Amino acid sequence: MASAESAENLKHEETLRAESLAIIDKSATLKEHFRVVHDAMNIIYGLTHDHPHRSDDELTLQMLGIRLFNASAASIKLALSGYYQIAFAQLRDIVETYFLLDYFRTNKDKIAVWKVAGKRDLKEKFAPYVIRDALDKRDGFKEKMRGELYGRLSAYASHATNHGFILTTKENMGQPGPFVTEKLLTAWLEEMIKLLGHGALVYAGHFEDVAPNLETVKKEYFDMMKAWLAELS
Repeated sequence: MASAESAENLKHEETLRAESLAIIDKSATLKEHFRVVHDAMNIIYGLTHDHPHRSDDELTLQMLGIRLFNASAASIKLALSGYYQIAFAQLRDIVETYFLLDYFRTNKDKIAVWKVAGKRDLKEKFAPYVIRDALDKRDGFKEKMRGELYGRLSAYASHATNHGFILTTKENMGQPGPFVTEKLLTAWLEEMIKLLGHGALVYAGHFEDVAPNLETVKKEYFDMMKAWLAELS
């Protein structure tokens, strides 16, 4: 009996996935967003899977690339299947990972330190708020927007709060299990493109000596993101 119920649940999720993809397909903007997400995952995968690491630090970065890729894939699967709250929770994981990668971009000597850090050092030197504060100080940002973003994803998705009810509600009714709404799907994809799009840029920036085919993919992604960001400004 349980096996039959599981099969029905999987079938239902695939139906919702088709509905979600249809919503994306009918909107030129959402289609473009989804394409950028695909390209971001493609560059992360290429630099993680196809690039032979040349140092232990580079291997550490690639292990973080795996986390970035897997969190992105999980978020996509969950969002398209109608599990919005958990899909947004994966976005916080993407943010936390790419903030750390951004910190390592200008603190390369800390990569090896982080890799062997114990519980105390991870908390005192590499906790998410420590990394965010270091990045804000580096960039001269006083508005603490990184912290606001992280806090918003925590409050609405990762932590059990009343704010998160909006991500499990359809037409003013709480929904156990998956469901599709264009509003929440659009909100997720808009956040996904911003966070993963930038995260892939940060990750790719760590790899300067790569094979010609990967260099081409990397350049194409950088050029595409530069043009996209220019359109937003």
